[in-house]
Amino acid sequence: MVESLEFRINPALSMRGGRTIRSLADAIAFVRDHETRPGVDDRDEVLHGLERAQTDEQRRAAVGAFLAWARELDLVAPPEAAGVRRAAPGTGTRDQNRR
Repeated sequence: MVESLEFRINPALSMRGGRTIRSLADAIAFVRDHETRPGVDDRDEVLHGLERAQTDEQRRAAVGAFLAWARELDLVAPPEAAGVRRAAPGTGTRDQNRR
């Protein structure tokens, strides 16, 4: 079993602002750095879930809660900003474009 803080998040998550979340430790640091807004979001619950996860199953659940929280607050960078390039509409391979 992997140490809790070394638990890898794969694929890594690119966040707005340029941070990349690759491990449970990265996720904990990100949540801790995020300003607490009591009654507005579940920051504290997400943080406690990440910190208290002991088994791989608990870690996966905590990462899922982290991702849901981050998406709800629009903290996850869109794929284009994360360096993932998508083909422009109507483009394809060279053979598909030849007529």
